[in-house]
Parts: sequence; C-alpha cells; structure tokens
Amino acid sequence: KVLARIDSRTSDICRSMNGRIIPASHIETQSNNIQNAKDINEKKAAAIWRNEPFLGKILPSNFGLPPYHFRCRTELVPVWINEEEIDGVKMKNTSPLNKDEVIKHIDKTGVERVLSKDNYYGKNNHSLQLNKRTSKINIVRALNSINTVAKNANNNYINAFSDNGYFIVFNGDEIVTCFKPNESKKKSFDYFKNVSEYDKKEVIKWKIANLL
Repeated sequence: KVLARIDSRTSDICRSMNGRIIPASHIETQSNNIQNAKDINEKKAAAIWRNEPFLGKILPSNFGLPPYHFRCRTELVPVWINEEEIDGVKMKNTSPLNKDEVIKHIDKTGVERVLSKDNYYGKNNHSLQLNKRTSKINIVRALNSINTVAKNANNNYINAFSDNGYFIVFNGDEIVTCFKPNESKKKSFDYFKNVSEYDKKEVIKWKIANLL
C-alpha cells in the first residue's frame, strides 16, 4: 500500500497514489528490472519519475515503486486485504474500520478510500450534511463503479464519476464528498465534466459512452 505524507508540500503524483494497493508481484518485477539494468539509462527507464497525478487503474510496468520524484517522501507498506460488513455495507480494506471512520474501501481504481465520521456527520462541512444526502451503501456502490477520473479544475483534488450517477471528490485517499448532482445521469455527468480538467480524464471503463 502506498503511504504518502499529505501536507502543503505533497506533490500531485504522491497525493494521487496515496492509498493505492499495488500487487507485490508488480513491485518485485519492477525491482528486478532495476537491479538487472546494465546502465543508468536502463535504470531510469525501469523506474520513471512523474509529476502529473496518476488517475488510471493499471500501473505501467516501470512505475509503482517509490521514489516518484526528487525528494519524494512516499513509501510502501505491506498489507493484506480483508472484507468486513458494517450495518449491511460490505467493504474490502486492509484493516478494520476505526472509531473515526464510517467507510474504508478499495475502489474500482485500486485505491483504499476513507470517509471520516466527522466529515460524514459534520454539520458545517457541506451545504447539506453528507449523511442526509448520501447513504453509506450508495457511496460504496459509487466506489465500486467508478468509470471516469479527472483532476479537479479548482484545486489539487481528484474527481470521479460512477455508474450509479454519483460524483465523488478525493483528497489523496480521503473521500471529501460524494453525491448525485442531478437525478438525470447525463446532467450529473455534465456537472462532473464542468468541474474537472476533462481533457486530461482517465476512462476506467467505457460505460460512459452513452453520456458523452
């Protein structure tokens, strides 16, 4: 699991990778390629650096093992994936929910997302209290069916759109908000496009074709 230090100095790439689950086989293969490289150019090719956020689902073979850039503070920690059910909501995660969390679930892109209890029930975090706007089961369904991801147009957050018509905002692995902008899925998708850098989108699956 990728662990980035989230603060004002965090790069876009590390923020987007925070919480991502990477198969050990991927890391082992990349590590072997680095060690077997015959010169510095081959080493660089086996472990590329990047600045832009990674929004996709499948990592390229030469990316995944930190560092991701100069003076990178991100690291990998070993984890095991489990499943738990809380109040009828099934979640896949690397550790049980703690007392401050209401959702901890690995989404369609392979990132373990977390929704804090304070954000979900807080009265001053959103224009309408999140727990009154979106149920936990619909949030998990949205995480399971993400079809498009793009950088937020106004800040360094990441936006996502799901098959069930929900719009999600992430700050690293944190779920900032999740709601349905409109009962019309087409209008909800248009909302997602308008608040995102849509020209740099990453399509996770092509079920959005009828919304374009």
